[in-house]
Amino acid sequence: MQTLYDVLVWVHVASWAVVLLGYLKDVRGPKVNQWMAQGITAAFVLGLVLVGIASMSDDVADPNNAKVGVKLLIAFVAVGLAHSTRKKPAPNPIAHVIAALVLVNVALAYLW
Repeated sequence: MQTLYDVLVWVHVASWAVVLLGYLKDVRGPKVNQWMAQGITAAFVLGLVLVGIASMSDDVADPNNAKVGVKLLIAFVAVGLAHSTRKKPAPNPIAHVIAALVLVNVALAYLW
């Protein structure tokens, strides 16, 4: 179970990287592109799966529920913004907000 968990953690981190790379791709004329929307959805779903595995498994440390709740709320808002504004033409300033939420979420993951 630990190996599966570790692989999913790396895929989760890669999903957040896809979101940020999608943002950097269109940073001059910001827009929410498909990379951002699908990467953030994958990261959100994988985060839920990781919390479920950590809660059920004896091999993985129990998650910090306060941290998970804050990160879940931030990710949920980012997913909603990404999918609701994906079709809007550039420039779309919501792309900056989504990128900032992703950076806050990543910072919380490593600093909390």
